Amino acid sequence: MIANEIRPIALKSAAVLAVVSGLLVAGGPALADDAAPKVRITKKDCQRVVRHQASADVAYQPGVDVRGNPVVPADASGGFTIPLPDVFEFNITKDLTAYLDGPEEQLAADKAAAIAAERSVAATNAAVSSAETAVADAQSIYDDAVTAATAAVAASEAAPNDADLAAAATAAQSEADAAAAGLETTQTAYEAAQTAATSDDVTGALTAAQAAQAAAEATGAAAGLDADAVTTATADTSEAVTTAEQAATDSATADAAALQAAETVAKSAGMSLNIGTVRYNIKTGAMTFNGKPLTDASNAELAAQCEAMLNAK
Repeated sequence: MIANEIRPIALKSAAVLAVVSGLLVAGGPALADDAAPKVRITKKDCQRVVRHQASADVAYQPGVDVRGNPVVPADASGGFTIPLPDVFEFNITKDLTAYLDGPEEQLAADKAAAIAAERSVAATNAAVSSAETAVADAQSIYDDAVTAATAAVAASEAAPNDADLAAAATAAQSEADAAAAGLETTQTAYEAAQTAATSDDVTGALTAAQAAQAAAEATGAAAGLDADAVTTATADTSEAVTTAEQAATDSATADAAALQAAETVAKSAGMSLNIGTVRYNIKTGAMTFNGKPLTDASNAELAAQCEAMLNAK
């Protein structure tokens, strides 16, 4: 019975250290390496440890602090009672991110996100620029139409009896009016591109830029230009929109790369290795790690020595 009790008592009793500290002598059984102090344990010492009981002033007493002063216990009547388990248990884990290229993956994800943001800004700027070019081309077409209409009206007024000149003046004025409407549509598309760019909407900005290009080309047709003349008049717009389309493609590619990098980081995040489980008994004071006691090495060896002595016949 004593042999079975000696180990837990020796492991948790503060008296063990007191006994050991009073028995430091030269020679005797070794409990550590050659450089450490030697101790000599007798059967009487072990029996003292087994029979040791804490002093009354140390033992827990409800309503009294360690100095004997009265205090109100936490579970006094009317207080909020929290039932506690006898054994607390928690796991010790190790984050594996550092071992799974986590920092490198995060760095790559941050870089990809920065590139995506840069490409997005470039794409929206290109879209707005191309829409602005479309407005400039439409404005030029409109100005030419107004100039032609003014000249036709002047010629008609100079020869009021010339029906052909009158018809030409009427047609030229109609074309100028149509060009004005086309210019207004182009300007509306340009404003839409600006709004989309403010919201970092690459697709919306590009769509508005393409609408501005179409409106500029329609302005040329409304002003009486043939297909070749329209192509020539809006050549700058066509080139600018092509650039904007490529920028939007680059932005989409960068977005996809950033998303993939972020997903890679997300897969690695939260991966941990369970090292072991610690259990602590608040009643006995025993603490174990994966079922093995967490105690001072000298206490463990002292308990082993006492167990051997008390079991000896």
